[in-house]
Amino acid sequence: MIAGGGTGGHLFPALAVAEAFLERDARPQILFVGSQKGLEKQVLRKQGFALETIEVASLVGKSWRKKIGSLLLISKSLGQSWRLLRSFQPDLVLGMGGYTSGPVVLAAWAMGKRTAIHEQNVIPGLSNKILGKVVDRVFISFPETAQFFPTPKTFWTGNPVRKRFKAPLPQPPAEDKGLFTIFVFGGSQGAHRLNSSMAEALPLLADLKQRIRVIHQTGPKDYQQMREVYAQQGWAAEVYSFLEEIEMAYARADLIICRAGASTLFELMAMGKAAILVPFPFAANDHQTLNARALEKVGAAFLVADRELNGEFLSNLLRKLINDPAPLKEMGKRAAALAKLEAAQNIVELCYELVRHG
Repeated sequence: MIAGGGTGGHLFPALAVAEAFLERDARPQILFVGSQKGLEKQVLRKQGFALETIEVASLVGKSWRKKIGSLLLISKSLGQSWRLLRSFQPDLVLGMGGYTSGPVVLAAWAMGKRTAIHEQNVIPGLSNKILGKVVDRVFISFPETAQFFPTPKTFWTGNPVRKRFKAPLPQPPAEDKGLFTIFVFGGSQGAHRLNSSMAEALPLLADLKQRIRVIHQTGPKDYQQMREVYAQQGWAAEVYSFLEEIEMAYARADLIICRAGASTLFELMAMGKAAILVPFPFAANDHQTLNARALEKVGAAFLVADRELNGEFLSNLLRKLINDPAPLKEMGKRAAALAKLEAAQNIVELCYELVRHG
């Protein structure tokens, strides 16, 4: 049983682990547990995985009244998790983050099931800090995270990426030849600051319009507006609300402008791509900034604070890189050197070992 999701940042690593389980052995039965509102309903059934949902809510960033409501919902979430565990009877429960991970893993531990969690970020959230005390295994993306968990059961695996990011990809289309391709995206839900800053930058880059191709995943809220912005200013951009085959956009890009969630960073590493990282400023413990610094400190990415990003800043940086793209290739090589391409397989092997030997 794999618990987690809500956003692509939690769901896609979970999907990578599920793929690795089936690559190792076609026999395992895998059940995902997610939420009704998450991305998992849209993605998992297309991939052929079973999904059950429970009711969950966050305690972070809410008023006291809403926090009380969320606390009351926890007991319901635990009850729903208990019933799913009784029905499915898993050999192992793996929590991959997101609001569903906590109650499912906690209920599994209370029932005596083998349990493990994966922590994506440099600084773990409250839920994983608590779960880390009781689960059998803790898998971490960054070595710095080991200080927050008991050493004997903590393993630095990296963050799993789907096999599509590791497979040979076709060459970029002929129409990309000679163009500087920029891929802009803010995760599965989009990022308004990235969208608005790109819109502001376009008129400042008008003289370079014929040299640039833009691929832009806007998220659902800004999709129509951004399509109109590009059209009105005469840019031949490819604009999407959500990209199913996002690895193709990575492959075509000379530069990627994105947030700094762990899943995004490990996809950049797997693809060996240079990036301008703009951490989401309201992430718990400011973990996206800490994540991004892991790449910035080795020269594998640019780190730009959200408050500093605007059209003028972005256009100036892009102009510099378009006119002198050579540093981006070195940046991509440094990102690739950080990759842990076997993260999903390593997690699967450690899970099998746990089930066999405890």
